[in-house]
Amino acid sequence: MVNLRKLFYYLNAEQKTVLLADIKRIAEGCNYIASTEWKELKESQKTHDGQCPKCRVSVKIIDKIRHVQGTGKISSDFKLGFGSINGSINIDTTEVNHCKMCGHEWKKFKIKYISTSDIVRVALNYLGEIHADPEKNKRKDWKHDAVKVFNDCHAEAINMLLKKHSGYMHDITKKTLNLKTLRKQYNSVFDENIIIEIKKYGN
Repeated sequence: MVNLRKLFYYLNAEQKTVLLADIKRIAEGCNYIASTEWKELKESQKTHDGQCPKCRVSVKIIDKIRHVQGTGKISSDFKLGFGSINGSINIDTTEVNHCKMCGHEWKKFKIKYISTSDIVRVALNYLGEIHADPEKNKRKDWKHDAVKVFNDCHAEAINMLLKKHSGYMHDITKKTLNLKTLRKQYNSVFDENIIIEIKKYGN
């Protein structure tokens, strides 16, 4: 009976609770990574924007908007219908740091907020790459560190996340990761129920 439940993926209330707890634990792990990455990026931004790379002064740096003229085209017929005129009309702006000491300007350090979902997607894609070519990714420690967020979780929980973030999965991840392959590496919530029932009948 339990094997049939696994075959047809029929979860009971207890199993659903276990999987939701897994997903929560994965999210907490990814949130910690995202927070750490964000702090490191902010520190890099502070270092980059806070000191002039030319004269090394760090006390007279101000924000400034630089106007950049881009290339564009406008066409306008003359009143009598002969020919057209072309010109550059696109004006763009970019934020820069300006050193009041030496006048040097350099682009601001741009950072993008890293969300918990971003880390989940990265970890899932890393897991797919590791599955696809274990030997090639053997020494890529950052990938192995990232997929540790799935440690002690069930295959079904990871598969639920794969479906939720399917639009962000790489082709290699879609090809290599599925419930069958995940169950080879991670415990199945159904297998644990088998063990529990065996223990019950054994007592």
